[in-house]
Amino acid sequence: MMSLLSRSTDVRLLFIAVCWGACVAQLQAGPPKPMDYAATREQRTSEYRPTSPKTSVDAHPMEPVLKYARAEQDYLRQAVRDFTCRLIKRERIDGFLQDTQFIDMRLREEVLQQGRVVEPLCIFLQFAGPKKIAGRRVLYIEGQNNGKMLVRNGGKHFDYVVVEIDPEGESAKEETLVPITKSGFAAVLSQMIEVLNRHVEVDPTGANTEVQWIPGAKINKRLCTVIRVLHPTKQSGLEFHVANVFVDSELHVPVRVDFSTWPTRPNQAPPLLAEYTYTDLQLNVNLPDSDFAPKQIRGKR
Repeated sequence: MMSLLSRSTDVRLLFIAVCWGACVAQLQAGPPKPMDYAATREQRTSEYRPTSPKTSVDAHPMEPVLKYARAEQDYLRQAVRDFTCRLIKRERIDGFLQDTQFIDMRLREEVLQQGRVVEPLCIFLQFAGPKKIAGRRVLYIEGQNNGKMLVRNGGKHFDYVVVEIDPEGESAKEETLVPITKSGFAAVLSQMIEVLNRHVEVDPTGANTEVQWIPGAKINKRLCTVIRVLHPTKQSGLEFHVANVFVDSELHVPVRVDFSTWPTRPNQAPPLLAEYTYTDLQLNVNLPDSDFAPKQIRGKR
């Protein structure tokens, strides 16, 4: 079945493209200076100057996204070393809209020097809800454990059982649209450029692509700007009808993204494909190695 939902890889990549493509489209023209990791949050965020995307009359609506994505790829690798947040997500998997999940996340980015990994991507997740998976923990460190993630079951039954799972395998795909290996900024930007180029090829004139800039929205009482990407007409190769990206006006990173497919009957609201909201986001907090130690999976917290 070649439906939208059957192509889970494309869905995951499209989520990445919309979310981070919209983020970099706001950054000031010209490559900003590398960020001082020891700076305060106020100093760090002052490097950003969000502006409305601008294109010429004849330009493709996605042109500024690609332009800034290429310009900011190296910058964001330097600017964000790690972060913590609570991720609230809901996804439609195999046609079924799943329960909302609440996940506390710690992530340390991969660091490359002369093409060599000197610090691997490190991710730790702890699930706070729903009840059936509360207490689940996931640890992934790139290049360790034979590429597998350690997963503590959580929930009410066999909660202390720890298993190894391939993050790109079928078991993982049954649980999430976005693999844990694609959670860092570096991976996000690489996939974003690839996917956006493909979308421009599908709609080369931009006749079926609209981008709107909507200031003044709020998420969790924080001021945001919404970037809305709309494909009015269903078209082969375009995987969503509408996507909304909320970018925090202070932190200047996406704090919510939702995307939906085309309605199948008149007056129907666009069916939700996925929504992701990032709360309590803290950037560059200097996470220690101990936050990604295997004991975090098995020990009590």
